[in-house]
Formats: sequence, structure tokens, C-alpha cells
Amino acid sequence: MGSDNKTRIITAIVMLITLLLPGRTLAMNSEPRGTLVLLGNENLAPIVFNDNGVAKGVAVDIAKAIGNRIGYDIEVVPVDWQQAQAKVLNGEADGLLQINPSPERNILYDFSAPLLRSDFSLFVRSGNTTLRNIDDLRGKLVGVEAGGYPSTLLRNYEGIDTVVIDDWKTSFRDLSNGGLDAIIVDRWIGEYELAQSRIVGITVVTTPIETQHSRIAVRKGDADTLALLNSGLIGITEDGTVDEILKQWQGKRVVYITEDYYQILWLRLASLFLLLVSTTAIYMVSKYRKLSQQLKASVKERTEELHRSNEMLKAANLKLERLSMIDGLTAIENRRAFDIAFNRGYESSLREGMPLALIMIDIDHFKVFNDTYGHIAGDQALIKIAGVIKDVIKRPGDLAARYGGEEFVVMLMNTTTEGAAIVAEEIRRRIEALGVENEKVQAVITVSLGVAAVVPNEKMAPEELIDAADRALYRAKEYGGNKVIVWEKEQRN
Repeated sequence: MGSDNKTRIITAIVMLITLLLPGRTLAMNSEPRGTLVLLGNENLAPIVFNDNGVAKGVAVDIAKAIGNRIGYDIEVVPVDWQQAQAKVLNGEADGLLQINPSPERNILYDFSAPLLRSDFSLFVRSGNTTLRNIDDLRGKLVGVEAGGYPSTLLRNYEGIDTVVIDDWKTSFRDLSNGGLDAIIVDRWIGEYELAQSRIVGITVVTTPIETQHSRIAVRKGDADTLALLNSGLIGITEDGTVDEILKQWQGKRVVYITEDYYQILWLRLASLFLLLVSTTAIYMVSKYRKLSQQLKASVKERTEELHRSNEMLKAANLKLERLSMIDGLTAIENRRAFDIAFNRGYESSLREGMPLALIMIDIDHFKVFNDTYGHIAGDQALIKIAGVIKDVIKRPGDLAARYGGEEFVVMLMNTTTEGAAIVAEEIRRRIEALGVENEKVQAVITVSLGVAAVVPNEKMAPEELIDAADRALYRAKEYGGNKVIVWEKEQRN
């Protein structure tokens, strides 16, 4: 009897342990996740929008994928865009989803790696062939979203009257009725709205006025949140998650119906009716004449298809050409764009007898920085430095480009050596002021700059100017970096 009691006690203990162990394991694996709140523009369908109180859109799906990657719950809240920016600056949210950098915004925010491509395009009334770029908008009434990137872009152009858009449907109807001359908005957003509202009489200019890469923005100095978001964004970009999300949403893209479409539709219906009548009459006269008419119609249809295919190919080639001129990481011009611009600038300076200046820029101790902090931090440093250089170079005709690796180049039209040296010193000072630490050299990230300028003549080769600026750059590196060196004539002897 005593033996039976012991057996029962042991059995009960084993059952109790068995019941407790899964619960403990579950408790250990159900630690609460952190939450990040990102604010989006509630009127940015199909990228970010409010669908009966639920945030939806391609950028929303990407944000959720970032959260899964870093182990956080990311809550996207679509609100008024101006209020969203104010809330983030006041610390009421962690960041802004789908925002394009600009000089003004760079002062207030730090930006993530590239998120989505934005083709800011011009929407005009059908048949209007006079408005094709920003310069054509002087003296015109242009609709832009409050707090959006196009409104910031147009501040740099005088003589353009802007109207703040509160409601896309109303604004596109105003454009169709002649109340506005044009609207500037991301092409995807504009086409989506036209498809939903079915407003006719509007077309989009094929070539965008500017192509940007949107980002996620955090308050200036919030390095921890930015690093966390960047780690997730870069991770899902490299593993193909972003591409899969884009494929799903691009499958939902719609083509909006224009007045031209209806005209073509009626024309085809009328042609079809006439063809049927003609075919019946011809068949009654001769079966051979009927076959001839069918062959003519087939040739006409094939000709139209070929024409449409050629137009689509031209548009695609234009997009690829623009894309091939932009550096994918820093979003400034690349080496190819510089080579083309430099050859044109050199020829122009030769004809006009004007000075042409180059500034070659190289990041000091950048390999040490990469080895210390990793390539993700290195990429972020390159993006920040490119932003500083682009912010300094604002004149039409001047160019800032990524030359390769950690090297950048600036071309200044009609600029002497003295003027170029002033610009170079401004770039050097601003980059040092970024305060990006490089602990291995016990200093912040700095750059070395080489300056050279000439008035081209027939006896010179363009490569001589590049070589002079490059020699000055290496002289700056030899002197310890964080310096501007001007290549003088006596240095060439």
C-alpha cells in the first residue's frame, strides 16, 4: 500500500512538471516587442492613405516589413502632412514615412537610406503642348500639396504662382476646367487619383521635372532610431522583400481614362461600323473585294500597334537615360553624368573664353571608418556628405557628382580659382561641422579638396584640368587632410 502511494506521488510530480514546462517556455518566447510610430501623408494614395481608419499603401507594407526585420511593431498613422511634420519635430512620433530630402528639411531631419523612387511629373490639360518643364510655368497657376516636396522645389523659381491643394479630386477638376494651368505631383499618385475620380481632359508630361528617392525621416540627431530603421530597410532591400512588395502594388497600378481615349474609342467604333457596312456591301459584290478590305484593316491595326510600341519604347529609354545619370546611393549625379557635363562645359568655356573650375574631393581616412563602423554606417556618411556638397552647389550649370568610391567632384562654370577656393572651403567647413566621429583617428570625418581653374584654349586638352585638380587633391592629402589646396601655375612646372 505504501509503495502505491509513492508511485502516485511521483506520477503527480512528473505530470505537474510536464504541464509547467511549456508554459514557462511560452512565457520566455513571448517578450513584448517595442513599438515605433511613423506618420504618413493621409492623401498619398496608393503610397500611403487612410482606408476607413486603416493605414494602407506600398510604403505602409514596406514599413511593416522593416518592423518584422528589426523585431519591432511599426505603427503607421496617416494624418495631415503639415501636422505630421510638426508632430515629429515635437517628439510626438518617431518619424515620417515617405518624405523627400530638401535643403530646408535637411536642417530639421536626418534621412534613411532610399525608400521609393518618386517621379515628380507635370499634369496639364489634354492638347496643351506649351508646358513641358519648370521654366514653362512662369506666370502660370500651379497646384502643389501643402508641405510637399514640389512646393519646396518651386520656391527656387521666380514668377510661378502656386496654389495649395487640399483635395486632389477638386484640384484635378479645376485643372480640367481651366482653373489651374498645371499640377505637380508624384506620377503614381496623380494617375491613381485620375483613375479613381475618372476626370477627363488631363494628360501627364512624359519626362518628369525631377526624380527623387523618398526616405524615412527622424528628428535631427535621433541617431539610434535612424540606425534601427536603416538596418531593417537595408536588410529587406538586400533580401528582395522590397521588390516583392513593389511587384504586388505595381500590379494594382491603373491607367486613367482621358478625353483622347474617348475620342479614339468613338473613332474606332465609327470605323468598325463603316467597316461592317462596307464589308456587307463588298461581300454582296465580290468575295475577293471583301478579303482586300480585311487585309487593309489588318495592316492599319498593325501599323497603329507598331506606333504605340515605338512611343512606349521612347518613354522607357528616356527613363533609363535619366536613371543611368544618378548615383543609386547618394541620389546625386554619377561619374557618367559628370563626364557628359564636363565635356559640354569645357566646350562652352572654350567658345566663350570663360574660366572653368573643378574641385576634386576625397574623404579622409574613409577605409578606417568603414573598417570600424561597417559599410552601412559608411553608406550613411557618403549620403550625408553628398547632401552637403549638393546643398552648396546651387547655380544653374554647376554640377556636383560622385566620382567614385569616397571621391566627389564639383564643376563650376565661369568661376576663377579664387571663387572656386571659396566654394571648396565652404564644403570643407560644412562637412567637418557634421561631426561624424571617426574614433580610430580620434577626430570627426573630414575631406581633402583640390582646386584648379583655367580659361580653356585650343592648345589644351580637357584632361589637363582634371589632372591639375587631382594633383592638388593629393597634395592636400599629403599635408594631412582636411585642407583645400589650389593648384597654381608654378606647381605645374
